[in-house]
Amino acid sequence: MSERTGMDRQMSLDDVSDLDQLFERRGMAAQAGLDRFDVQRAVPYGPGQGETLNIFPAGEGAPVLVFIHGGFWRSLDADLFSFIAPGFVPFGVCLVVIDYPLIPTVRLGDIVDACQRSVAWVAENIAAFGGDPDRIHIAGNSAGGHLVAELASRPGAELVRGGTAISGLYDLEPVTRSFQNDDLQLTPEEVADFSPLSRSLEIRMPMIVTVGGDETQEFLRQTDDFAAKIGVLPYHAAGTNHITVLLDALADPTDRLNRLVRAQMGLGIE
Repeated sequence: MSERTGMDRQMSLDDVSDLDQLFERRGMAAQAGLDRFDVQRAVPYGPGQGETLNIFPAGEGAPVLVFIHGGFWRSLDADLFSFIAPGFVPFGVCLVVIDYPLIPTVRLGDIVDACQRSVAWVAENIAAFGGDPDRIHIAGNSAGGHLVAELASRPGAELVRGGTAISGLYDLEPVTRSFQNDDLQLTPEEVADFSPLSRSLEIRMPMIVTVGGDETQEFLRQTDDFAAKIGVLPYHAAGTNHITVLLDALADPTDRLNRLVRAQMGLGIE
């Protein structure tokens, strides 16, 4: 067990048991997703390094789920989140998992811009892969949950029909008081401009705001506060942590979170 205390501990995975085994299981599930489904990998959506996406087609006229991965805006990649595909593609959802440029190569505003470009690209091009450009939804976890909130409240949101923000960071000031900021080096201007909890928001699309029930108090607080700010009820996925809220909830077609997202997309749930 790590000796982190205070906000360092709140922004870590120290309290997740069997973390190495979870990472191994996640990696195996991601490879299984890539092996099982037809996928177009590393399709460019913009001119910058890292501006690519993976497309898992699901037939003509399929609604589209654009997934934005986490990693504190500085790590991980789209391939690692291919384990989400079994929860959606067999049920007629065209899954798009995006990559984006990472800190320190770029700054937070550049990441938001890249994610906006990804959605615009999907709206313009996904029909060629069978997806319905008029039925685009977005989802993301951790840093990706934050980016969902940013996309839902900025220009380009009119292209999206619904959003799911999972275990997001909506108040960046506490991040600056943690070890995470050793690499991020968030500026006061970035904290002010990209903290959905402390700036004016106008979100018109349906939103699911959720978090693992076993996550740290800071992630629980930020989820509850963001849900209250936009006028929705938060959903705590009982028995899940920062990793398993995706691995065992979003990616599991029998789990309530997965079913909530598919229902938001207008798919009948038996």
